[in-house]
Amino acid sequence: MRNCPNPIDNFPYRAETFHLIKRLSFTINLYSRLYNVPPIAVAGAIADEYNTRFGFKGVFDWVQDEILINWMPNSFISLDAKIGINSKWLNATKHDIGVGNIKLETGMRIYKRYKTRFGKKINNWEELVDYIRTDKGTIHIAALVIKRAQFIFAPYVKNYPDELKEAIFVTYYKQGPSYLARFRSKPAHERRKGITPGEGCRVYFQRDEFKKALGIR
Repeated sequence: MRNCPNPIDNFPYRAETFHLIKRLSFTINLYSRLYNVPPIAVAGAIADEYNTRFGFKGVFDWVQDEILINWMPNSFISLDAKIGINSKWLNATKHDIGVGNIKLETGMRIYKRYKTRFGKKINNWEELVDYIRTDKGTIHIAALVIKRAQFIFAPYVKNYPDELKEAIFVTYYKQGPSYLARFRSKPAHERRKGITPGEGCRVYFQRDEFKKALGIR
């Protein structure tokens, strides 16, 4: 099994990031219990994205959330989804929105996979945008992404300690299905060493701060 390498970028998180997690802690813990997923992984996934929302990147994210995607008609987003160009500049579904920077296409994929887990029906892209832009919507979908990670990585992390599992799940939140695909494509002798966390290591090394923010002993 491989341990986490020391993080370099986007580390350590700002105090404002942990203040956000503390403010959202009730809802994070609520959805984590509901789906039986580790709350530190849910909080860490959101925090790792939110921690970049400062300076120029913060201004860009605000424009993206509040102006560009928020006011884009459903017909425009639907057309982008249909054409499927793999570019954030030419495909609205590739944009990240909400405090957890959830990619719009990821949000729709999660909604379709877990429709019965939603108390409300989401009829189109505009409604999905509105939901992700709420703190509750972001936390809800983030928790389901972690649930998906928990399921697909189960055969690979069964002997990992909780803190490394969390790091794996956060890395999946950041990288998506390509993370597991790259691991599976490695030679057998490399796979036997175990899957290594990536961006989730930033959460691994700040786990005590997350426990404080979430009120976990």
